[in-house]
Amino acid sequence: MIEIRRATPADAPALATTLAEAFDGDPVWSWMIPAAHRPKRLERIFGALLAYALPRGHVYTTGDLRSVAVWSPPRQWEMPQKELLKAAPSILRGAGLRTGRLLGRLSAVDRHHARQPPEHWYLEFIGTARSGRGQGLGSAVLSDALRRFDADGLPVYLESSNPRNLPFYRRHGFEVSGDVPVDSGPPQPALWRSPGQV
Repeated sequence: MIEIRRATPADAPALATTLAEAFDGDPVWSWMIPAAHRPKRLERIFGALLAYALPRGHVYTTGDLRSVAVWSPPRQWEMPQKELLKAAPSILRGAGLRTGRLLGRLSAVDRHHARQPPEHWYLEFIGTARSGRGQGLGSAVLSDALRRFDADGLPVYLESSNPRNLPFYRRHGFEVSGDVPVDSGPPQPALWRSPGQV
């Protein structure tokens, strides 16, 4: 059985590496982050995002830290301005000359998200390290959370930055609900899962 536990701030460096590996090669992230030193750039960005997410208590990981899911509870998905300012230096260093692309895409994602029904859990990020792929770790970390949300009768929303992940999400009961309206760059579908969907 795969152990799933709540992540702690001490896990941040390992989980930033896990997410950097998971999103290296992702179409949207590859478009937003320069190729030079991309893994380190991604680690820097995910490290900043985890610094905000981990103390909030909704980051879950496998016991070996090779798969992780970052969640936001209903009505709490927007990062406060103060936290954005704290994360800004790491995000700017990570995105470099493509900061405009990153900020533009994040704004488009936020605008689309704001139009969704408010009572839902938001899957901000889910990823598995290269060494853990194909072992069911991502399914385990996702299913663990979906059981809790189903018990509470709450739906789940996410945006997928990689079309190869759509079959994975569909297996877990998600349906594509539309595309994030974007002016440039790769498409990014939004997905919705009603409670109890398998």
